[in-house]
Amino acid sequence: MLDTLAEIGVQGIHPLEPKSMDPLEIKTRWPGSFCLLGNIDLDLMARGTPEQVRSHVLQRLDRLNPGGGFLPGVSNTVPEYVKFENYRCMIETVYSYGV
Repeated sequence: MLDTLAEIGVQGIHPLEPKSMDPLEIKTRWPGSFCLLGNIDLDLMARGTPEQVRSHVLQRLDRLNPGGGFLPGVSNTVPEYVKFENYRCMIETVYSYGV
């Protein structure tokens, strides 16, 4: 299906659920075709600690950011049960990445 999406000019894949899609495979098989959005584990955002979130986000950035085309995020919305401190940690980690 991703071949067809690339052929018709789709430029982004969202949401990019971490338990059902391998974004590195997408970047490898369709280099430069898609901006990848998401891939931050919602359950971790809801139940984890800020340190676990930071580690998870950094791992995703280290793996998916080279060459560009990756915007980390949680699913298509951030539900109310996500811990605010974890959401803030995700955003701060993204903004501080590479600085």
